Amino acid sequence: MTFFFLYYPCMNADAQDTRSLSLQDALDIGLGKSRMLSIGKEKIKAADAKVDEVQASRLPALKFQTGYTRLSQVPPFIVSLPIPGTTPFTIAPVILDNYVMKLSAAQPVFTGFKLENLEESAELAAKAVQSDYDKDKIELIAMIKTQYWVYVKARQFVKVAKENVEMLKAHLKDVEILNKAGMAQQNDILKLQVQVSEAEYRLLEANNQKQLAMMGLNNALRLPLTTNLEATDNPSEAVVNIPIDKMLTDAIEFRPDVKASDFRVKASASQVKVAEASWYPQVSVFAEYNYNNPNMRIVPARSQFDDTWAAGIQLTMDIWNWGLNSSQTQQAEAQLAQAIDADLLTKESIQIEVMQAYTLMKQASDKIPVTETSIKQAEEQVRTINLRFTNGNAIMTDVLDAETALFMAKMNKVQAIIDLEIAKVKLEKSIGHSL
Repeated sequence: MTFFFLYYPCMNADAQDTRSLSLQDALDIGLGKSRMLSIGKEKIKAADAKVDEVQASRLPALKFQTGYTRLSQVPPFIVSLPIPGTTPFTIAPVILDNYVMKLSAAQPVFTGFKLENLEESAELAAKAVQSDYDKDKIELIAMIKTQYWVYVKARQFVKVAKENVEMLKAHLKDVEILNKAGMAQQNDILKLQVQVSEAEYRLLEANNQKQLAMMGLNNALRLPLTTNLEATDNPSEAVVNIPIDKMLTDAIEFRPDVKASDFRVKASASQVKVAEASWYPQVSVFAEYNYNNPNMRIVPARSQFDDTWAAGIQLTMDIWNWGLNSSQTQQAEAQLAQAIDADLLTKESIQIEVMQAYTLMKQASDKIPVTETSIKQAEEQVRTINLRFTNGNAIMTDVLDAETALFMAKMNKVQAIIDLEIAKVKLEKSIGHSL
């Protein structure tokens, strides 16, 4: 009794949390709650900020510097003339408190095209990150759709298993009536009872698989695992009638991972140019305004604030750095070669993925009419065998075999239809857009 009162509120709580769920509802919930997509959005923000950072390095930089320094006591610089009657005088007095205020500006003029290529590389990298996000979104959609159809399949398996149990129980009642009339043996009843028990066990297993599939769907949607879902969409037997050549072309054109790979190849090419920029002279202009106490440009030094300014142009160029520029260029070229090979591997794997998904879809589609024919044949066989059994021309084993064949035929049809839906999901994912 204690167990009953502990369990009953849980059942009520689950019942209150039951919700009808279409496939579109599942997608809306899953996409809205996805942490993976949230991480992807933050990566996009970081990549965009990197572009802003590089762009800022091409603009004038304005800096302000200030500070105070207290110096230790030292003897002043005093000069005494070798003339009788003259008084020594101080050339450089000791100023113990030093104040510095400096405003400076610098603008790169020529960097060997380094900054331009850095900006281009950052923009391409940002586009690659956006394409990665699109790829994650497509994969999440495919995963949600797959989990949805797996749950629909589990529910339909339960329905078929329940129908099988009800059919066998109804048949058991008929045989019990025939037994009382002396038209069936007790052994027939025992065989049917065993078959009913096995059917109830299969129903129990189907219900367990349904609960596991529902938990998987809840997990994909980031819903509480105890949420009771009622899937409202039914699978379609329609086949995608798009030529395989068109699918392969669309995959290369629309797949986000292909776009990301292409962007990374171009970004790597820009990085090669960035490394090569070290071979060129670097030119910049600068200006500064100083308001210091003492100002070292004023001689003799005096303990007061004086302002001075300076402006100029600067050119630097590496003459010899023990092959540093060559090593950096070789590294960038090697990374470019890796990016190109990775791009080719991505496109090759995508072609295989499209072909496999297309083949699975065709196979699942071809199985559906076969399973429908099997169901019709099995139903006719059950009808015929039952009639023969009633007339005493068939044994119970024949009846049970026929009903088992009908059960399996129905299960096979459910499996084939869901396999078709899942194959279409895989095909959509492999192409990169909805069919």
